[in-house]
Amino acid sequence: MPPPIVKLIEAAQRHVDSPDFLNLGQGLPGHIPPTEALKALGRRLLHPSTHRYTPDQGQLELREELALYLRQNWNMQIDPHREVVITAGANQAFIGTLFTAMAHGKNVVMPSPYYFNSVMGARLAGGYVKEVPVDDEFQPRPEEMENAVDDNTCAIYLVSPNNPTGAVYSPEAVDAIVDLCIDKNLLLISDETYARLVFDGASHYSPRSRADATDRVVTLGSFSKAFGMSGWRVGFVVGSPSFVDEFLKVQDTLTICAPTPGQILALEILKHGMNEIESELERMDHLRDLAYLRLAEIDALEVRRTAGTFYLFPRVKECSDTRSLVFDILQNTKMLVLPGSVFGDAGEGFIRISIGPLTPEAVDEAFDRLSSYFRSR
Repeated sequence: MPPPIVKLIEAAQRHVDSPDFLNLGQGLPGHIPPTEALKALGRRLLHPSTHRYTPDQGQLELREELALYLRQNWNMQIDPHREVVITAGANQAFIGTLFTAMAHGKNVVMPSPYYFNSVMGARLAGGYVKEVPVDDEFQPRPEEMENAVDDNTCAIYLVSPNNPTGAVYSPEAVDAIVDLCIDKNLLLISDETYARLVFDGASHYSPRSRADATDRVVTLGSFSKAFGMSGWRVGFVVGSPSFVDEFLKVQDTLTICAPTPGQILALEILKHGMNEIESELERMDHLRDLAYLRLAEIDALEVRRTAGTFYLFPRVKECSDTRSLVFDILQNTKMLVLPGSVFGDAGEGFIRISIGPLTPEAVDEAFDRLSSYFRSR
């Protein structure tokens, strides 16, 4: 089965060359890696080591800096020698985790709406997904998730901050799900790709910070979003030493190692580029304020403000077919947004708007067009 947005992307290609086209569909940040980090990488390009494989587990210095970064920000105590692997993005970390931990015919329980690539990954690994709708605040329901667990369940999958809703899961909900995994002997796969993208006074809580859960939690992360490195394909997976030993067998089969230049760039940012990253996140914070302000002006849309990511996930009043709606929006406004239905049954009736790559002027233009479109319906 192809990705669920293929037809929509193909339709959008007819507008890409138009100067009026606005892409609010793809999950991209609006910044590139820090200038000095790119210059440092440039100085390394003529060195032969930049064009060779690293160890399967990734460069040791990068793993050490990453372990320090995760401890300082989210209290994750990690042995860089035995508990972390650098991967070709968080998607590869996720499918590698499923190939490591998921037997054929098993299932993964996850809150819905969900990131649709995770369902594709479960199917590729020979398993399937059991959806559990989130509550009205886009928070997971631990009791309902427990009810969804059966004899074929091997893992629970959480994405917080969440794609597509932007919700930052509460520590209480996360802890209840950790307790469930410990009690039921399940793996908790915690995708924390957007951990740095938390706003409005909220904070990200990582279940790997619990000392009693380190054998039950596998953490996935990425440098794509906060570091502006989407095209470099560098992420990571953190797990117990026994999990990492098995994961490395999959890693060697799938990719051998993450791209070497991307690992060098990620290391340079961790060591010398974090001030510039913080400036970009402040810019994104202001962009979110503007987008939510403009979204509130459109009567046809009902939005609940969430504290994470650069996604907005408004409900379209009296709409039960968002797939048809977004094709119509594309045709009439030359703007790409995604239908909530591709993010699971609980996403129907919503649309996902990504403001990451936009300027303030482009945000205003986008919402001017949306406002005009819905007034004319």
